Amino acid sequence: MNGWKKVFIVIMIVFLTFTWTACSNTTHKENTTVGEKENTTIEEDKTTYPITITDDLGNKVTFEKAPKKIVSVAPSNTEILFALGLGDKIVGRDNYSNYPKEAQEIEVVGDFSGPNVEKIIDLSPDVVFAFSGIPEDVKKLLENSNIKVIVFYPSNIDGVLKNIETVGEIFNVQEEANKVAENMQKKRKEILEKVKNVEKKKVFIDIGDFYSAGPNSFIDSMLEEIHAENIAKDADTQYPQLSLEKIIESNPDVYITISTSKEEIKKLEGIQSINAFKNNNIIEIPMGTEENDMIQRSGPRIVDGLEILAKAIYPEAF
Repeated sequence: MNGWKKVFIVIMIVFLTFTWTACSNTTHKENTTVGEKENTTIEEDKTTYPITITDDLGNKVTFEKAPKKIVSVAPSNTEILFALGLGDKIVGRDNYSNYPKEAQEIEVVGDFSGPNVEKIIDLSPDVVFAFSGIPEDVKKLLENSNIKVIVFYPSNIDGVLKNIETVGEIFNVQEEANKVAENMQKKRKEILEKVKNVEKKKVFIDIGDFYSAGPNSFIDSMLEEIHAENIAKDADTQYPQLSLEKIIESNPDVYITISTSKEEIKKLEGIQSINAFKNNNIIEIPMGTEENDMIQRSGPRIVDGLEILAKAIYPEAF
């Protein structure tokens, strides 16, 4: 494997780990309500300030009023903010926040693993929406500058819905948040209805170099929702590297790659014996495509990502 590709895959694994890591002490279940709130009164879907919310790290953050200026350092958070009509409040973004198109016009404040603290402080936001990989020293520097930090890292789609509702309450835009959540739930229900009686298929998700989405990863939770069996589900880590022998032995019915090309995979010695190869079910969802973003970003389009996976695995159901 080329050196640049190895570096790319390592970055990809780090990004996925930061984006999809679930807190061991936090679970999100269907119909989960918004995180803890204190000193809060909500009447007719209106927020009465001050409001104290608990983010996905368990941090309690109090807002005396709706924030006016925002920095988002995760593309999923950026998409949530835009979906709720808050895009005009965003003054800074990470360099992966490319959707919607309007987001690309916002000033970049660094990447997902190293936001530029000085630049963020210069922008004087009221709040930074971050993800689980934000360095603790960066978080503390921001908080010491009187900038509130909210960390989202949902472990499944229910967690995404919870975060959308939380943003709705912070900014007093519950009506918009409810509409987005309702539309997501409606589409989710339609997808799950179509696959509820399918004959379960075994699936391998190849992030690159045979790394995969293992137990407690977000992608694993999506596969479980659509009744697909993840061949990496019993691994010891969230993002294990499987051997080619293990993949062949597991004999996946569908092989989904988000890094290595389909042509490269088909040349692997022994891969011709698996059902995915025999039935032409090696599916490539290339990096940099909208479809790839949809299956990885824990924002409003994650249900579209669920549909992409469901159609790839069970095209006959659609």
